[in-house]
Amino acid sequence: MGACILDAITLAAVIGSIYLAGRLAERRGRSSKNWAYIAAMLIGPLALPLLLLLPNLRGRNGDPA
Repeated sequence: MGACILDAITLAAVIGSIYLAGRLAERRGRSSKNWAYIAAMLIGPLALPLLLLLPNLRGRNGDPA
């Protein structure tokens, strides 16, 4: 029973990271579809810190740099 709960929590974290990676990428001027795919298939939740380490492609006022 404990393993089933842990599996459900892990699945929710992975699905949540896919959504958050897409939204964060969009806000930082990157392709949301590409980053959602990267989070889903390649590196999972590690896509979020990677996005934060990459430079923001938008200016301070939200316009493209």
